Amino acid sequence: MEQENWHKEFNPSKFLGRVQLAKLIERNAVYNESHVENISSKCILCENKKSLGIILNDKSFLCEDCYSHVALISYPEKYEKLHRQLLIEAAAHSLAWESFREKYEYVYNESAIEIWGWLSLLLLYEDIRFITLSIALIVIGRIKNHTAKKKLSKWMRKKWEWERENKPPQSPQLKHFHDPTAELSQRDTQILRVFDHWPGYPPYWKYLRAIVFERDANRCQVSGCPSRLELHVHHMLPVSEGGAHSPNNLVCLCQFHHALEPERGHERIWSEIKTNYFTLVRSHERSNRAQYGKHYVKAHLRRLQLITLKELSEISSIYGFECPKCGNDKIDYLIFEDKNVIRVECRSCFQMSEGPQQLTEETGPRLAEMLQVARNKGRWKARWDMLQERSSLTWGTWSSSAASIKRRKHLEAVKQKSKLLACPICGSPMKVVRPRSTDKWSSFWGCTKYPVTGCRGSKKYRSDKH
Repeated sequence: MEQENWHKEFNPSKFLGRVQLAKLIERNAVYNESHVENISSKCILCENKKSLGIILNDKSFLCEDCYSHVALISYPEKYEKLHRQLLIEAAAHSLAWESFREKYEYVYNESAIEIWGWLSLLLLYEDIRFITLSIALIVIGRIKNHTAKKKLSKWMRKKWEWERENKPPQSPQLKHFHDPTAELSQRDTQILRVFDHWPGYPPYWKYLRAIVFERDANRCQVSGCPSRLELHVHHMLPVSEGGAHSPNNLVCLCQFHHALEPERGHERIWSEIKTNYFTLVRSHERSNRAQYGKHYVKAHLRRLQLITLKELSEISSIYGFECPKCGNDKIDYLIFEDKNVIRVECRSCFQMSEGPQQLTEETGPRLAEMLQVARNKGRWKARWDMLQERSSLTWGTWSSSAASIKRRKHLEAVKQKSKLLACPICGSPMKVVRPRSTDKWSSFWGCTKYPVTGCRGSKKYRSDKH
């Protein structure tokens, strides 16, 4: 992103100059107690006690007069002087040009007398004596056009000479407040603090998001997370605790990991989450099928598809997972779909670990925390405690209601039926075994251990070819 485009977005005077302080205070009242009267603290800029102003998110005070001053600032002090000097020189250059143009400018208009002279030749059909008039008009018209062209050529030559001697002022190199190479005075630092701790979201939030997205390469900064869509910009130190609206305090997170942050208001993010892997089911009332009436269903996260071996391989290649003990990058992954368990094993030192098969946004970062990350390491760690808290709220203990008793009886009947239908070879439960999309065999009634051991549950299938 070029420097000019950065400053085009970051222009405080463009936004703040049109804002009325009273309306600003009213708008931010929900987020912060911005309106203050008889304040006991001093203004952050003028250090005077005033009765009207706003409270920034770091609890510092900005009076109404200083706000009006800040609303006119576009650059740091050093570059603001250069910018204003440029405006003065540009205005002087414009006035000098207007004065020169009024004195010497000539607008060329082609004379129509010569055209009328050629048209008058048509009158020769009526009387030959009109030839004298035609010749006179043509000669006079040519003389006038020749004189006008000489005057135009003289004006263009003077204009070129003036522009050569009076070149327009060159724009100096102007740097914005967040540019790390900008020279900031002590007052500039205070003004930048006002911008960084603006109550609520600052008016130049779009500019900050663009900087963070470019710096973080449009990737969720939780190591192991594959999400590249629906990215959010998160304050590492929350705004409610005085966190600054500056690139150093901002990080790029996906919807899932942003929703794990404990900031107030993130509940609305969970209501927006809907991907190929999971969707959020809102709390609702549902009609009972067995009997009349309704029952209340709590909000819960419905998993549509858990992580697959293909996704595990892709995440491993992106982040370069290595064994934390021997540093070998040859790591095998195995998924036991009947138990929803993932096994990770190093080929060199044979270190092994098992964990639950979860969503891709969960499994990838947890592997990144357990293994070493050789490439594309992120700058943020997922708040798993928040996910566990939400999960504990989703799943509770069985109650003694009539519906729960029916469910319990149904589960007991299923268990009894599964005991009767045991594999005659290994004793495992029987079920309908369905193939994966890459397999070439069809579904059959067999042993649940088939994906692991190849047992089909019948002696007639005991062969090496399944």
